Amino acid sequence: MIKYCTVVKCYNLERCPETPVEQELRRRVHLRLLFDIIILNHLHGYSTCLTRSCNSLDLRYNEMWNDWDGMDEHQTPKESVHGHLVLSWKNINVQVKQTTQKFFQRSKTSYKQILHNVSGNIHSGHLLGIMGPSGSGKTTLMATISHRSKGNFEGELLLNGQPISEEVMIKISGFVPQHDINFDQLTALEHLSLMANLKVSRKTTKIELKEHIDKIITTLGMSKFLDTRISFLSGGERKKIALAVQLLNDPPILFCDEITTGLDCYSAAHIVNTLKGVARMGKIVICTIHQPASGVFGKFDEVILLSNGRLAYQGPVTMVHQLFKKFNYECPDMFNEADFVISILNSENEKVKENVTEMCKLTSTDQKTNLNYDLFNNQTQFDTQHLEALETLKPTWLTQFSLILNRSIKCFVRNYKNNLMELGTIWFLGIIISTPYTNLQLDTKAVQNWEGFWLLLVITYVFHFEYYAIGTYEVKFSIVHREVHNKLYPLSAYYISEFMIVALWIMVKILFFCLPAFWIVGADWGILQLLVFYLLAFTAFSYGSFLSAYFVRLENATIFATIYDYLSLPLCGAYLSFMSLPKAMYSLRYFSLFFLGCETVSVLFWDKINVLPCVDVTNCLDSGKAVLRKYGFKSTELYSDMVILLIFSLLANIFGYLSALKKMKKQPAY
Repeated sequence: MIKYCTVVKCYNLERCPETPVEQELRRRVHLRLLFDIIILNHLHGYSTCLTRSCNSLDLRYNEMWNDWDGMDEHQTPKESVHGHLVLSWKNINVQVKQTTQKFFQRSKTSYKQILHNVSGNIHSGHLLGIMGPSGSGKTTLMATISHRSKGNFEGELLLNGQPISEEVMIKISGFVPQHDINFDQLTALEHLSLMANLKVSRKTTKIELKEHIDKIITTLGMSKFLDTRISFLSGGERKKIALAVQLLNDPPILFCDEITTGLDCYSAAHIVNTLKGVARMGKIVICTIHQPASGVFGKFDEVILLSNGRLAYQGPVTMVHQLFKKFNYECPDMFNEADFVISILNSENEKVKENVTEMCKLTSTDQKTNLNYDLFNNQTQFDTQHLEALETLKPTWLTQFSLILNRSIKCFVRNYKNNLMELGTIWFLGIIISTPYTNLQLDTKAVQNWEGFWLLLVITYVFHFEYYAIGTYEVKFSIVHREVHNKLYPLSAYYISEFMIVALWIMVKILFFCLPAFWIVGADWGILQLLVFYLLAFTAFSYGSFLSAYFVRLENATIFATIYDYLSLPLCGAYLSFMSLPKAMYSLRYFSLFFLGCETVSVLFWDKINVLPCVDVTNCLDSGKAVLRKYGFKSTELYSDMVILLIFSLLANIFGYLSALKKMKKQPAY
């Protein structure tokens, strides 16, 4: 037997004698723990096992442990409406490609093995936990058997003995990701209702849908925070929302990645207890767990132990100690068995590593793998009729669009603090830019000042709306990617809803920016002037959203936008004389948003000025047309420039949509 030196050095696997001080410390700690348990059990009327057979501190003396749903520990699993299901995987191998970028040399590509011949199985009515040290392959195994991995894998993945495709697996399973991401401006009930309307058949009446939602709310104990915005909820409450969303369409298989990570002991126990109740309704429930409390660990029916991508054990939780006992590892009294198991699997001691490797060999022998594999899969054959209950008549595109538009409007309105800050910022920019040009006169001396004012306005417009779009779309994309990949709604429904809100919001920002600036400078304005600025702003925003959709990383989109802007800025007309340029370069000006903006606003302003007072005889521009000729602008190209801006924005939106659609084909981050 391995002897633990002190309570403090409980992970030391070397033999060492205890000093009298250490013996007295151990004795006092044990007496204090036993005294606390006796007092608490006396208060709650429970008897406690104090014999030496109790190898870990059992937290279930507290009556709060089972007060959520009163579930019986030995409750018999019910028969699911989908029939008896067995999910099996055999000899799963997963590799990831790693590319090392090098300067002046070819990139180096290598492959890292994440999972090595991992096999297992689970049948309906049971709760399975996948546990192991960090980096052991828990999340990779979960993503692989749920068909939500980013890469390919080798091995067999079967449902009742038959191969299961990615499309079928996503249809019949729910996946609760480790990192829950939602539109935080919604309340818990609003989010749950939205997901219910998108996931449940459109033949379901409103009364039936409400009853279904209420049942899930009651089961998960969500009544207290239904009307609270998601941004104000705790980690445990967010986990409940994510779990509730996956239970809306009653999937026969449920995957939960790190469902208890970041939660306190009570919240973690509540979630696991709820999952066990879900499993008892005839479902397959599989969870990855990191380092559960002792009582939480005991809630699982079966557990898979992984070590460096290899299977060390699969079987009942109650039998884990027998495997470790074969290698002379026995969990000390009053110690968390889960922590003890992780300490062995993650040990750096060479002797312990050899023993863990031997465990993996014993568990992964071909004879044992085939025995477990055939035993489960020969019990029942797959019946495709069981999947018919999952074939729901989804809402029409128009219904999906109205639901997503309603969500987008709510999120936009409730994000009023940021919106007011944006309005304040752009209003302040308009004042700062126009203040040096206060009350400009219409004479020859003021021509340069007028053109400088219009140029600054155009530059500010392009930069503001272009880079604003890059950042905005990047934030929302991860949420939309996951929802579209799960086939909740088509990308077009979201894209058009955002398009409509952005179009209206830009109009409001234009008024806040232009009207104060025009008033300070003393420029006349009309509907056509505002339309030109609106078209310029919308084109810049469309271009920024295209870059955000096309590039995977925000940094790359920003770099490309910066390069384009600084190459096209000199073509605006204020820095180069177009008449002196070759014809090939002369036509490049139409690819510059700065030129298109400057020419349109300059033509609108100068074309109606027939006479300019000539103050400087040596440099006399006697009319607005003379000013336009000096800067290379043509009044005849006003409407053609507006058409080019319109085409530019349409193409940017079309290619942005296609780029986002291409991204949607990839696996989202779970």
